[in-house]
Amino acid sequence: MTNPNIPTLRSIEAMKREIESQLMLLDDLELVGQVDVSRCTMTGSGDSYVAASIASYLSNCRIKCCYPSTLIFNPEILIDRDLYIISISGRTAQNIVAAKLAKKNNIKTIAITADPESELGRICDGIVRIKYSKDGTLTSGTLSFISSMLTCLSLTTKITYNTKDLRYAFEFANNRIDDLLKKIPNTTSSILFLADGLLYPVACYASLKLNEVLGIRSYPYSLEDYCHAPLFSIKKDDKVIILSGSENHVTHSIIIKHFVEKLGGLNYSLSSLDFPGPSNLDCLFQAIFSVQLLSLKMAEKNGLIDCFFVQSRDLLEISSDCIY
Repeated sequence: MTNPNIPTLRSIEAMKREIESQLMLLDDLELVGQVDVSRCTMTGSGDSYVAASIASYLSNCRIKCCYPSTLIFNPEILIDRDLYIISISGRTAQNIVAAKLAKKNNIKTIAITADPESELGRICDGIVRIKYSKDGTLTSGTLSFISSMLTCLSLTTKITYNTKDLRYAFEFANNRIDDLLKKIPNTTSSILFLADGLLYPVACYASLKLNEVLGIRSYPYSLEDYCHAPLFSIKKDDKVIILSGSENHVTHSIIIKHFVEKLGGLNYSLSSLDFPGPSNLDCLFQAIFSVQLLSLKMAEKNGLIDCFFVQSRDLLEISSDCIY
């Protein structure tokens, strides 16, 4: 319950505090032991699905990652598997339906949630608790997302990080986004994120943040998929941002360079965010902090005090009705 003597933060300020608090809170995050990845299926929606996708990628795709609706329509996917359901609130309706269906078919279910007393927590056979709590202000998920992601990774891979690594990644991201902001005009109608491999889920996360924080159209694509068809819908007032990391294959790097030269030569607005982290985890932190700061700083630049989704009560009601 919110303390009535403490003024409620506006959602942009709350988001800023969460982003800045990550360095301290992530260092204290209690990670859990590994599971049998050959039996592991992860599911979730929105940010939670992105967290599961990252865990799947870093497990060399030994983990199955599905939307809850995929499991509902095709429960045979779970034969000889254990189902890990990611939900900060534990209230997402399709997660709950997927959990009930799995239990009906004698599939072991584990809730990865911040609320063990939620309906999802009560339904599932086991709980992996995400040590995340909020101050009561409705805002865009940042700390909750990265806490979920690291909890999923600790279940499925061996990860280590420290405050020094986190601080370097944050400072790197802060500097890169300050430079990028100068290249994004105020009249931008859509922002497109292109990425492959490990960074494709981050591109998905980036688009979700710009949708809900700024209320602008934003879409993620793999580079090849973008060139197959979406490229032909590009407009001069769109902004294309390419995310690339140290894992890029030489051939892929050549394709990116060619794409940037050709598209830029036609006077389309295009920028590249390169994350040179020596490890996959370093690259991930750099990229995630970058897209969080991009949505925050664009909001501040536009003079917003609340996230767009918080202001849009009618749309928020539709969203909540469909999700919960």
